[in-house]
This record gives sequence, C-alpha cells and structure tokens, in this order.
Amino acid sequence: MRSIFFLILAANVFFFLQQHFFSAEVHAQGTGNTVQSVQEEASPQGLLLLSERSATDGAIKKKSSQSALANRELGDESKNDTPLCTMIGPYEQLLHAEYAVERLTALGADVHVVPIEIKEGESFWVYLAPEVSEREALNRLYELQRKSIESHVISKGELANGISFGRLSNYEDAEALAKKIRDTGYDAQIKIMPKTIQETWVVVADGIAGKIDNSVWEELIKKQKGLEKRQNYCLGVASQ
Repeated sequence: MRSIFFLILAANVFFFLQQHFFSAEVHAQGTGNTVQSVQEEASPQGLLLLSERSATDGAIKKKSSQSALANRELGDESKNDTPLCTMIGPYEQLLHAEYAVERLTALGADVHVVPIEIKEGESFWVYLAPEVSEREALNRLYELQRKSIESHVISKGELANGISFGRLSNYEDAEALAKKIRDTGYDAQIKIMPKTIQETWVVVADGIAGKIDNSVWEELIKKQKGLEKRQNYCLGVASQ
C-alpha cells in the first residue's frame, strides 16, 4: 500500500516537471519569433536614413527655388517688354503743345497730346445735404443769402440740389466755417475731396524718339520755361 502511494507521488512530480519545462521552451521560442519580426520591420529597407531625407528635402527645395526664379524672370521679362514713350511737358498752353506735335510729326514721329491729371493734395468742401428738388434748393439759397451767408446751389453730382459754402485747402478753416454755419441753425457738413490739376504733355511713341536729333529736343524744351523731357511706360497713356 505504501509503495503504491510513493509511485503515484513520483508520477505526479514527473508530470509537473515535464509541463513546466515544456511551457518555458514554447515561451522562449515565441519571444524569439517576435524579436525577429520586429527586427525585420526595422530593417534598412523600411527606413529613410537622415542623409537620404536631407537629400530628398534638398531636391524639393531646389525645385521650388527654380520654379520661383522662373516665375520672377517671366515677370521681369513682361515688364521689360512694356514699351517706353518719350514725353515733353507740362505745357501751360495747348497751342504750344500743338506746335511741338507739328514739329515732331514733320520729322516722321508718331506723336499726340495727352492731358494727365495729377493729384495735388486734398480740399475740404463745406456744404448742406441736397434738398428734395431744385425749387427747394433755391428757397434754401435765398434764405441763406438773406442772412448774408455766402453760398450757391450745387447743380450736378451726388450732392446736386445741395448748398455749397466753398472748398478750403485747410481742414481747420473748413471746420471753423462749418461751425459758424451750424451756429446759425444749419447742419453744415464737410466732405474731403481729392485736389487734382490737369497737365498737358506731348507723347512720342516708342522707338521713334531715339531717331530724332538732340538739337530738336533742346529747341522744343526752350520754347517754354519749366518744360522737361522724360520717359514713361506707354501702357495706360491714352491718345487724345
């Protein structure tokens, strides 16, 4: 009986040891396969080295730089293709400009007179808002004149049928005038207006001015004090 007990105990111990070592071997084999799989995924074939990435980035930047340079050169070429016209002016009298046109035309030049508006600061318009009709505007004008307030009816534009008290070049003066009128019971307002002057220039087409002798230019410039000869892009210069 005792021998049977020890036999069963020995069999259980043997079975336990066999199961323990077999599980450890399987676990070690699985770990080895996992490590091998990770190593294969991290192989050089699946990675982009720092030197290779730098080379790729450099190629992209170089291509972008070349594209930007090409676009800039294209813009410069477009600007350089714009013809240059030769201009003489500004003329105080149209008659003098027409004489220059005749003189240059006789030499075979393509030439014309061009009026050019030049912005010269701002002016400040003191006014009353437009009335509903011209008759109402005239009634308002007579009312102001009876109070010795100098004014006139605005005949056209967005302020037509309004009352104008004049345009002043200084804002402080305009504000003082508007306040004086407000003190008499009228809602005077101030509108800022661009102040422009018109100059008369003689324009010679591109490629012709260089064929005219300098003595001719000097003769034309001496006809009036303040005349000058200059070059400007022909684009936007309209014939008159």
